[in-house]
Formats: sequence, C-alpha cells, structure tokens
Amino acid sequence: MNTSRNIVAGLALAISSLACAFPTSTPLSIRSATPEQIAKFGGTPLQIDRQQVRVQDDLIMKDVPLDALRKVDLVLERIDVLAPGAITQVAFVDDEGRTRNTTVPTLRVDCFQGYVDGDPDSHVFLAIGDHGANGWIERTGEQHVITTHPTEQWTAIYDLKTIDPGDMHWADFSCSTKATPAPHVEPKTNSSFRGDLSCLSLLMAVETDAEFTSMYGGNLDAAQEYIQTLVGAVSSIYDRDIGIKVTISYSRLWSDANDPWTGSDSGAQLYQFQSYWQSNMDFVNRHVAHFLSPRNLGGGVAFLSGVCTSNGYAVSGNLNGSFPTPLEDNNGANWDPMVVAHETGHNCGSGHTHDSYNPAIDGCGNNDCTDANLGTIMSYCHLCSGGLSNMAMQFHPRVKEVIIDFLATDLSCTLAGDGSGPLASSDIVETLGDDPVEIAVLQNDYTNDCSAPILNSWDETSLDGGQVELVDGDTAQGILRYTPPVGGPTAGGDFFNYEIRDSSGQLSSSAVLILSVPSRVPDSPVATEPGSTVAYYQLQNPQSLPDFSQLEPYLVEIVGNIDFPSTNGNFAGSGLSDDFGVVFDGFIEVPEDDWYTLHTNSDDGSTLYVGDELVVSNDGLHGMQERSGTLALQAGRHAIRVEFFERGGGAGCIVSIEGGGLAKQVVSSSMWSHEIEVAGDVNDDGEVNILDLLRIIGDWGPCSPLGCPSDLNDDQRVDVEDLLLLLAAW
Repeated sequence: MNTSRNIVAGLALAISSLACAFPTSTPLSIRSATPEQIAKFGGTPLQIDRQQVRVQDDLIMKDVPLDALRKVDLVLERIDVLAPGAITQVAFVDDEGRTRNTTVPTLRVDCFQGYVDGDPDSHVFLAIGDHGANGWIERTGEQHVITTHPTEQWTAIYDLKTIDPGDMHWADFSCSTKATPAPHVEPKTNSSFRGDLSCLSLLMAVETDAEFTSMYGGNLDAAQEYIQTLVGAVSSIYDRDIGIKVTISYSRLWSDANDPWTGSDSGAQLYQFQSYWQSNMDFVNRHVAHFLSPRNLGGGVAFLSGVCTSNGYAVSGNLNGSFPTPLEDNNGANWDPMVVAHETGHNCGSGHTHDSYNPAIDGCGNNDCTDANLGTIMSYCHLCSGGLSNMAMQFHPRVKEVIIDFLATDLSCTLAGDGSGPLASSDIVETLGDDPVEIAVLQNDYTNDCSAPILNSWDETSLDGGQVELVDGDTAQGILRYTPPVGGPTAGGDFFNYEIRDSSGQLSSSAVLILSVPSRVPDSPVATEPGSTVAYYQLQNPQSLPDFSQLEPYLVEIVGNIDFPSTNGNFAGSGLSDDFGVVFDGFIEVPEDDWYTLHTNSDDGSTLYVGDELVVSNDGLHGMQERSGTLALQAGRHAIRVEFFERGGGAGCIVSIEGGGLAKQVVSSSMWSHEIEVAGDVNDDGEVNILDLLRIIGDWGPCSPLGCPSDLNDDQRVDVEDLLLLLAAW
C-alpha cells in the first residue's frame, strides 16, 4: 500500500473541496407578515436563520433583500472581533461598597464585512447573533440599515437616505476632545505599518454601566452581543480605511443598578472612568478603553492621541442599543457605530474636520452646512439639517492620513501580534500537462509579528520526481518554479513541502499540491461562417436572466463580434432600448493550448458558457460591470453562448479574452464563427462530393417513415429533384 500516495490523494480531495466550493447561504429572508411599527417607516421585515452562517468564514450571502422588490448578493468575510484570550466579566457592587467581578463565558457574534457582489466600491457590515442582526449595506446614494429592536426583537431593513430626517428623531449629539497633556514618550516608528497590516490590531477594553444592560431588559447575553456588534462595525471601518482591526480584549457588564458611575455628562464621566480604571483595572490588557452608555450624557468625548497612554479613554453616550430606526417613540435616536468610531478616531490622533485641519475639510461645525450630506466620521455634519443621515461610514482621505501617521510613528507600544509563531498555509495549484508553473507560496502565509514571511527551505524534488527551484534566488519573494516529471503529475496529484520563518526566526511548514488539469477539447463544427448568431427576445420588466429555452425570438441575425458599449438608444439590431433579452451563439477560435480568461462587461446582466459550462456569471440589475472566469482550452474552436438582458437605462455587452499569448482584448471578429448548414451535404462532412452522390443513389425512392437525409427537398422521396439540388451545391 502506497501510504504517501494515499496521503496526497486525501489532501487533494480535502483541499480541492475547499478551493472549489465557495460557500453560499441565505440567512436573511423577507418575513411574510410586516409588524405595524416597520410598516410605518416603510421598512422590510426580515427573518434570520443564524445556523447558516455559524461555521462559515468566507461566503456569498445570497438574495439579501434591500426591500420588497430588490435583492442583492453579498460577498463577505468573517471579522474576528475578539482578541485572543478575551475576557468578559459581570460586576456588581456589594453591601460594603466593593466591586465584585465574575468571569463569564464569552459569547461569539457572527460578524462579517465585505461588499455587494458587482459593486466593489460598496461597503457591507453584518452582525448576526442569537438576539438579532444589525448592519448596513452602503452604496452610492443608498445606505440600507439592518436593525433588530432591542426589546421587541423584530428585524428590519430600510434605506436611511429615503427617510425624512425629521422622522429619525436624531439625538442632540455633541462631541468634545480632551487634550490633557500625556507623559512624554519617545516616538516609536513601526516600519511595517504601511506594509501588510492584516495582523495589526487595536486592543479595546469596553466598560459599560447598569443602564446599558437595562436596554436589553437585564439580558446579559444580548448586551454582550451588542458590544461585539458595535466593535465589529468599528473594526470593519478601520480595517477598510486605516488598515487595522479593532478587537475586544476585555468587556464588563453590570448586573444591577448599583454601579459606580455617576458622571452627569460625558466630560465628567470620562474623568471618572479614567480615574477608576487607572486605580482598579491595570490588569486589563489594552491599547484603549471605551465606555458605552445609553444615558443622556450629551454625546461623546475622548482624549486626543491617547492610544497606549494614560489618556487612552473615550466615552460614547446616548446609545440606542441597536442600529437606528425611524420610530415615533425613538426620540434621541443615535447611529451607535458612528459615535464609537468617531470617539476612537480622537484616541487615534484626529480632531474634527472643521477645526483641526487647515484648510478645514468641511464647515459643518462652524454653521456652514454647504455639502453637509458629504459628512464623514470625524465631521460635525450631523448638526446640519438631515442629522446623522448626512454621515457616510468612512473617514475622509485627509483624516486617514493623520490617523495612519499617528499609529505608525507616535506610539510607545506595538500593535502587532502576541509573540506566537508564523503560519504557513497549504497551496493547491493546477498545471496543464508537462508545463512548468510558478507558485507564490508565501502569498497566503501569515506572520504574527507583522513582518513579511521569508521562505526558509523547500523540497527540491517532489514526490513524483518533479523539480522545484527558487525563482531569481529571492526568498523574500518566495516564488517556486515546479517542473512536472515526464508525463505530468499522477492522477492523485504531486506534492512537495516548504518552510517559512518570521523576523524572530520562528518556523512553520506546509505543503503544495499540484494537480494536472485536462484542457477542454475543441468543438468540430461541420461548416462555419464568420460572426456570431444573435437572437432577440421581448421581456416584461426583467430582474434577471430568463430561461431562454422557453421563449421564442422575434428576430435572429449575425453580428461580427460582441462589442456593444452602453447606449441609451436601441441595442445592436434589436430595435429596442429596454425590456429585452439577447442570446449570442458561436465559436471562438483560440491559438494555442493554455489558460484563458473570458470576460463579460454588461449593463444589465449576462452569463457566458463554454459548451455547457458556466464560466462567467454577471447576472442581475446593474450598470456596466465586468466579471470573468478562467479555464483551460486546447487550440481550436470552442462553442460560446452569451446570454444578456436589459431592463432600462443604458444597455451594453462586451466580451473580452486574454491568454494564449493574447493580452486582454475584445474578442475580435476574426476569432468568431457560427455553424451553418451546407445544402446537399447529405453525410454532414462539410463537403458536397461523390460520397453524397453515392448516398442519394443508395436512398433512391420513397423515404422510410423515419425520414431520410437524402431527401433534400423534404417531399418524402429521393429522386431527380434531390439529385439536381446536390449537383447545384457541388
């Protein structure tokens, strides 16, 4: 028994299963009944199935409703909100005035960040726990909020941009900064900060008051979930804009009303918070500490540039306990993650956009509400008409630079990892036959100290006898060239090991699996002519591609290629500008055996098939949007089918190719062809010759009930008329 080969085969199965199956789920769907409260503000009620996302790290969340008519797919990755070893405690003050802390199990909320499929400039945050879901889907001109009511437990989605600001009942929220001089520290430049930031983490300790727990009727689990939701939302913003994650190292909840917090406004509460924690909470590992409260403290406050100093404190007051909704009884509504992100921004070195930048980024805090709807996290544009609806969940570019510079140069601590070793991750690559392949093995490897991983060693000969060599002698680049053995890798795949190290010399090893992929055999059309056939279909208010096999085209023609930029006029030869579908059928001839990437760029949706295989999925309502897929093709002609539809507005569809020595380009007319019937070609070999004549003579006379190919004029007889048709086509 070949144990090594069985190990490789098992690894091939395991890795390929992970590589090929990008998980999908549909945990959010529309509820059949709409609660009256949701109906009043035009929201869409949602039903949550948390089980669908508990074990997924990266997934496509399908069919998330924006409203009763529109759905989108979300491309998401999991956010790890909890720092390693995170502690959760529940506290109360006993009869003798002493604080009693009890460590409790830390729950885990499923937090994700990402974007809308087809809209890479969008931003999505979603947190799903046992007590509801909160999040947002932010696109140009739209800000859909997902929120679960903290006590009534219904969940809804709505577009904040469409709600009358007066109906939001925004809190009269203000913010101030405290610039109390901190002890002098020598600047410490973290040169890796502008490199790979994925392992940098700002450790946040979270303090609350009894009122925070009371928002959830005393339910400590629900309160703990919302802490993770808030910090996860803040982390998704900081990760996208600054390149650093925010994680919870410690959080504390109060189980009864007898807590020590007595600050009457945010400033008083900040100083009390700072004093108490400096005296009692030095055991908590943290870079900053944040106080969360629903009390009417007048807003938030934070020490400026306080990370890793004795002034690393902030207070966020007037919290909702859920993401906002325009409810009549929701006076003092707040955009909780906006507030926490704002105050944390002060800790990270930024003041307000109206008074801390020269020239000012905006004038909202100076009673100049010009372009107030362009407010960002450190703005005061919530003071203008529109309130917090004016604010985008992002940092202004100049604010980003200030925060990045502060975190990179002005800290006395490191934001890198905990001293544990690197992690080398397995790679799976595909090769065509005997072709060598270059593998960037370090690309998915990780170091905990934020240094770049270095290739330390590798097998020079693979399990099957293939050769492995370092490209350009560069262990920092870490590209290995694998040359297969004669005949290519065996059916189970070939295999070799490699080892990496981090800046401290700690090591980790992993493996590379190489699979030989068969390339697609070309099609053999009998006879062709240049161009692609195109069939046009009338549709009624389409939202996605229909099943064209159930429809009849109203027009069929030939086009040279598929190169139709978006237009508001009639599309190609369709005679229509809206509500139509198109199917292109033909062959693309590729010059050599290779990997090819095919692209569709369309407005609205499109798909591209090679033979029966779906290669490009670009369906749905959207503007000109490009999607692609890659596959291995042998030289020759390959059957291509492109389906496309247009609902309204601009209409366009372009098909491009790259590979086989071709730079990315529109598939030219010279590469396109379509199959035709040849009159008189009785035996379907593409020619009319003596073989067809002999077949007609052999079939002479009446046709059988099953018909006969020699009956060229379809009169159920093979006779002189068919012979004349054949001779005419000779």
